[in-house]
Amino acid sequence: MTDPRRFADAVFHNARSRRSVRMPHAPPVLGKPSTRRISPTPPSPPEAEAGLETGEPAVFDAFTADLGVGLPTGTALLVVIPVEQGGAEGFRLRAVCCCGPLVEFADVYGRPDLALGSLVAADGLLPADVLSSMRTWSRTKKRLVRWLDARRAAHGDELQLVIWDQTGYGIPWELFWLERAPGSGRTEGWLGGLVTVTRWMSIETAWGETVRDYRSEHTCAGPVAAYVAADMEHDLSLLGPYHFESSDSLPRLAKALEDGDPLAMVYVACHGTYGTRLSDCVLGGVPLDRFDPRRFDRLGPAATFVFLNACHSGSLVDDAGRFRDRALRGFAEVFLRSGAAGVLATSGRVGDRQAHEMAGQLFRHLRDHPGRSVAEAVRDLRAEMARLTPDDLLDVDGPEGNRRLLPLLYRFMYVFYGSPRTAVSLATAEGV
Repeated sequence: MTDPRRFADAVFHNARSRRSVRMPHAPPVLGKPSTRRISPTPPSPPEAEAGLETGEPAVFDAFTADLGVGLPTGTALLVVIPVEQGGAEGFRLRAVCCCGPLVEFADVYGRPDLALGSLVAADGLLPADVLSSMRTWSRTKKRLVRWLDARRAAHGDELQLVIWDQTGYGIPWELFWLERAPGSGRTEGWLGGLVTVTRWMSIETAWGETVRDYRSEHTCAGPVAAYVAADMEHDLSLLGPYHFESSDSLPRLAKALEDGDPLAMVYVACHGTYGTRLSDCVLGGVPLDRFDPRRFDRLGPAATFVFLNACHSGSLVDDAGRFRDRALRGFAEVFLRSGAAGVLATSGRVGDRQAHEMAGQLFRHLRDHPGRSVAEAVRDLRAEMARLTPDDLLDVDGPEGNRRLLPLLYRFMYVFYGSPRTAVSLATAEGV
C-alpha cells in the first residue's frame, strides 16, 4: 500500500486549508433539548423489537414525541444521540417519518473513528481505505439499513432525510452505504447520492423565532455577497453572470452582512483550518471565537443560502476546555442563527481545484434546473460522480487509483445544513 503521507502530500498540495490538523477525539456533545449523558435503556423485549420492524407506535418523552410534528410529505428525521455505556462513548438512534410513528433503535453503537476531518488528511487514510471503511461500518447497522430502505420504498426519489447528529463525532452520514433489499429493484450505494440528505443542529439562541428550521420551504431570491481570497480569484468568474457585491476580506464581508438589502446567497472561497478549540477553527483568517458573536441581519428577510467553499467550514467543535456548556459550535451555526435557510460547507480538507469545480457544477445545475433545491442539486452531483467512478477502484492499490477516487470522496464531503426545501433564484447582472 502506498505510504499515506506521500500520497496525501501530493494530492492536498493546493487544498483550501493552510495546514492539516489531525483531529483528536472531542468528548461527545449533546445538543439541546436532551441531556449530556444518557444511560441506555435495557434491550427491548422481542415484541418491542418487532414493533420497530412493523412501525408500531411506542411511548416516548415529550421532546421525542414532538420530533415528527409538522414534517412535510416525504420528509424523515434521524436523530443521533450520544450515550455512555460502561465508560465508553457511543450513540443511539431515534427516527421518525412523515408517514409513520417515532421509533427508537434498541442498539447502542460504539463511537466510530470516522471523522473525515482527520481521515482525509496528510497523515490520514487513503481515499480507498476511507470508502472501504464506510462500507464495512455501515453493514453492521442492520436496523438503520432496513428503516432507510423502508423510507425509500414509501417515498422513492422524493425522500428527504434530515440528520440531526448531536454527538459531535463527525460521522460522515452522507457516505453511509445502503445495501439493496433482495428483490426490491432499488439501487444500492452511498446514502448522500441516493437520497436528499441534509443536516440539522441545535441552534444556541434566545431568539429562536429568527431561526428557519428543517421543516420550512424557501426560495432565496436576490443578489450575492461574496468574499474570494486573492489566491482563489478564479472563483469570481463563477459569479460573473449574477448581480454580486464583493468584499476583500472576511471581516469586511461580515460587516457588510450586518445591515443592508436582503441577499439570495453568500459565497465564501478561502482557506480554513480546524482544531479542538474555537481559536483553532479559522475561516479566512478569522477564528471562530471572534466570528461567533456576529449577527447578520441581511440573511433573515430572504432566508439566504450560504456557501462556505473552504476546508473544514462545516465542522463542529465542542470547546470543552473553555465553556463546558454542551454546545456544538461552528461557522454554519452562526449563519443559521442569523436566519439563513441553509449552509453548504465542507466536513474536511478539500483540494482547491476540486472545490472550484464543485462550485461551478453546482451553479450550473441550479441554473439549468430552476426550482431545484440546493440539497437536491448536491445529491445529483454526488450521484453523477458515483456513476462515473468505477467500483473496482476500491481494489486498486496505488496512487493513481486513489487520485481517481478523490473527486467522489470530495463530493460527499460537502454537507448541507438547513431545510432540504431551500432553492435559490439569483439576480442576474445587467446585460447577461
